[in-house]
Amino acid sequence: MHELSLVVFTVLAQSTVGLFLVLACLLMFNNDSRRQHLLNKLLLAVLALLVLAGGAAITHLGQPLRAVNVIFGLAHWSPLSVEIITTSLFGGAVFVYMLMVHFDLVKPLQKVVLAAAMILGVGLLWAIANVYTLKTVPVWNSGWTTFQFFMTAFVVGIPAAALLLRTQAANLGVFQKNADRALATAGFITLGLVLVGYPLYLSWLGQMNLAFSPLGLLDYHDGLMLTRLGLLFAGLGIWVIGATRGHNTATSLAAVSTVMVLTAELCGRIFFYDLQMPVM
Repeated sequence: MHELSLVVFTVLAQSTVGLFLVLACLLMFNNDSRRQHLLNKLLLAVLALLVLAGGAAITHLGQPLRAVNVIFGLAHWSPLSVEIITTSLFGGAVFVYMLMVHFDLVKPLQKVVLAAAMILGVGLLWAIANVYTLKTVPVWNSGWTTFQFFMTAFVVGIPAAALLLRTQAANLGVFQKNADRALATAGFITLGLVLVGYPLYLSWLGQMNLAFSPLGLLDYHDGLMLTRLGLLFAGLGIWVIGATRGHNTATSLAAVSTVMVLTAELCGRIFFYDLQMPVM
C-alpha cells in the first residue's frame, strides 16, 4: 500500500466532517446556553482530527514547503487545490464559531457561521471525491466514489458523535440520552445503506470491461473486503443494539464501535487505492 498517508487523510477528513455535521445539527436546534457551551467543547475533537488529517496529507507531499503552490491551482480550478482550500476554510469556520460561542461574540450571527461551516463541510466531502473522479482511472470514475466518500463521513461520524456525547452524559442528562437514541436510529439507517450499496459497488466493479479483474487484483483483497463488511456490521450493530436497549451512557461500547467502523473504512480505502495500480 503506497498511498497510506492519503488513506489516513481521506478517511479522517471525511469522518471529521461527519462528526461535525452531527454535532452542528444538535447545536443548530439547541437554545440552552449551558448545553451549547458543553457541545461547543466537543468541537475541539473536530479541530484535532482535522489537524491529524492535514498532517497525514502533508507527509504525502514530496516537498511540503511547496504546499503553498496549491493557491495558484485555483486559477484553473484544480480539484486538488479546491480540496486543500476547502479543508482550510472548513477548519477556519469551525474555529471562528467556537471562538464566537466561547467569548459570546455577535450572538445573532453565531448560527449563521455554524451553518456556513456545515455547508463548507459538505463542500469538503464533494471536493475530496472530485479529486478521485478521474477519467484516466475507470474504476474510480463513477458516482460510487462519491457514494463511498460520503458514506464514510456518516459511518464513522455518527458513532463518534455518540461517543463524545456519552463522555458528557452526566452534564447533558436527558438531552444526551435522547440524542443517543436518535443517533442509533441514524446509525441503523446508515448501516442499511452501506450493506446495500457496498455489494452493489463490488458488483459494478466485477462487470467492468477491463484488462484486469479489479476484484482479484491482489491476494489479500478478498480478506480485506470481508473484514470491512464484518467490522462495519459488528461495529455499528453492537452500538445500535446497545443504544436501543437503553445502554445510552456506556462510553466503552461507543468507543469500541467507533474504532471498529474507523478500521473498516481504512480497509475499504486501502482497497480503493489499490485499484489504481494497473494504470500507474
